Amino acid sequence: MTLVYFSSASQAPPSLPRRYAHKLVQSAWQLALRFGRRTTIHGLDRLLSAKASRWERFIWLCTFVSAFLGAVYVCLILSARYNDGHFQTVVDSTRYPVYRIPFPVITICNRNRLNWQRLAQAKSRFMANVSDTALLSLFERILGSYDDAYFGHFQSFEKLRGQPTELLSHINFSQVVDFMTWRCDEMLSDCMWRHFTYNCCDIFSKRRSKNGLCLAFNTVETEEGRRMQLLDPMWPWRTGSAGPMSGLSVRVLIQASKHWPGRHNEKGIDVMVTEPFVWHNNPYYIPANTETALEIEPIIYFYDNDTRGVRSDQRQCVFDDEHNSDDFKSLQGYVYMIENCQSECHQEYLVRYCNCTMDLLFPPGQYRSCRSQDLLCLAEHNDLLSYSHQPGEKGFVRNNFEGMVCKCFRNCYSLNYINDVRPAFLPPDVYGNSSYVDLDVHFRFETIMVYRTSLVFGWVDLMVSFGGIAGLFLGCSLISGMELAYFLCIEVPACGIDGLRRRWQNMATTTPTQTLSFRQNTPSQLMENYVMQQKAEQARRQKANFQNWQRLTFAHKHVISK
Repeated sequence: MTLVYFSSASQAPPSLPRRYAHKLVQSAWQLALRFGRRTTIHGLDRLLSAKASRWERFIWLCTFVSAFLGAVYVCLILSARYNDGHFQTVVDSTRYPVYRIPFPVITICNRNRLNWQRLAQAKSRFMANVSDTALLSLFERILGSYDDAYFGHFQSFEKLRGQPTELLSHINFSQVVDFMTWRCDEMLSDCMWRHFTYNCCDIFSKRRSKNGLCLAFNTVETEEGRRMQLLDPMWPWRTGSAGPMSGLSVRVLIQASKHWPGRHNEKGIDVMVTEPFVWHNNPYYIPANTETALEIEPIIYFYDNDTRGVRSDQRQCVFDDEHNSDDFKSLQGYVYMIENCQSECHQEYLVRYCNCTMDLLFPPGQYRSCRSQDLLCLAEHNDLLSYSHQPGEKGFVRNNFEGMVCKCFRNCYSLNYINDVRPAFLPPDVYGNSSYVDLDVHFRFETIMVYRTSLVFGWVDLMVSFGGIAGLFLGCSLISGMELAYFLCIEVPACGIDGLRRRWQNMATTTPTQTLSFRQNTPSQLMENYVMQQKAEQARRQKANFQNWQRLTFAHKHVISK
């Protein structure tokens, strides 16, 4: 027997982590085989079968991977289709009764805003201690410029150029105009609602608008309208009938003799038709001395709740409760409507150019009201405030004038009105010396159209498609997915914890044995260990020879006995 000394550079036996990794791979394979025996995912039971050969596993592996990749590819296509957010608009109802919606707000404005007959009273009230004829003349000139002023039509203030308007900056001309504007009894008479006669001042109230101070019916924007809503649960009123005299009938008095003598214009009224909670809409001009029928055909457009999962800029509309949306903009204290968004945008442009707002044209808010010295600024920027452009139209429309750009989407529930104004001029012998407009506002039909916009491919369709693709390519369902999740989240961690617990138990119960290490001993110690190993080997041989001798002796005695 030869003694061999191994140097420190010799090869070491397999390390402990490698043995643990080998055991871990064997344990994982056993877990996979156990999962494959009871899974409902098609193909995995054959891939993980204990009796399958290598070629069989290879074939089923290729099949399963191909099916899985195909399922992923189709799911990506479906996800892209869902994220595109395509919409479809369908007819939700063709016979929706008109009594389900409130009658529109009818706002009537005299084209000559002021009753000039009260000029003397205005001077005595707002210029009581002033006797300077120049200041009184300036007061009259500024007040006259308000007679034709409305948003986008501020050129009447151009006549104040060169005038010392700062001398009257202490006077709030909004209050003066409010005092000079037409009152209900001066402008309206013969009011009827559904063939029943009413006092005009009981159903009309003065309200602000971008046309100035006007008289509105069926409104809830004014204090009188809100009080009417508390007293009458039916307010704003509704009607279930259509045709002439089925809605509002009123005579509007022009009273041309009381107009400002410094303005010569076509006499008449402006009529604005809006749904409740809308601040302003473009009015219709109705000339004086006419019998005018205003037929209204409402149409409802709404987006269903499934579209709320799409961004407002993608669906091109805003819900009234989407206050956190970047596209939500409205007048202070008002719900979201596209008209309110545009009015707030116009007011912001007004503040940007002149650092003030015309409080006669907008509801009370956070901006400073324009004083007399600010009126000339409105006239200087009138061209910029007269035109409005849509975002994105620059590449399609040739604009010769710079204007306002307001990004306002429609409200997702929109009540639109298609109006037909038909004035018929009265012969002179009918109206005589008076000048008026007989206005009849009514619905055209007793039913309306309702259009609903929904997603072409919603999240329910996406889930159904995912389930169909999983069943087609992999033959699995939601329960199969739960099986896989249970295996990965419950069984695999439980198996690992159980293995670690057994390992700790073995380490605690096993007594460590001495092992001869040739790397850590000197040559003298190696010689001593070698001698001890030789003695131990000789003792084992003697014991083995003694056991062989006993076996042979027992066999010899057994043969002799026979």
